[in-house]
Amino acid sequence: MEHLEGAKQYPDRQIYCNCCGRVINVNGKHQEDFLQVKKVWSYFSSKDLTGQIFNMCEACYDKMVSSFKIPVEEFPIDDIPAYSDEDIDRLNAAYAAELCK
Repeated sequence: MEHLEGAKQYPDRQIYCNCCGRVINVNGKHQEDFLQVKKVWSYFSSKDLTGQIFNMCEACYDKMVSSFKIPVEEFPIDDIPAYSDEDIDRLNAAYAAELCK
């Protein structure tokens, strides 16, 4: 998936949470998973033929969905994505750093 920086193109090429403003990646490497929404509005909206993009960290996502009248439906994932050894090392390091907080 193409990773977009949000509504603005930031010169530091970091990805920010559009909700809280926190940096989601450091030096081009993601430190956590995040929600990225890219919406092209069609007719019958007040945003006809407008595109919008935003990123949201997991904490802001959790706050948002907790306000829903109808809860978000969860489902099991059967296919686990294939990660490279480098990806696994990076994930393990991030997990270890989180445990040490």
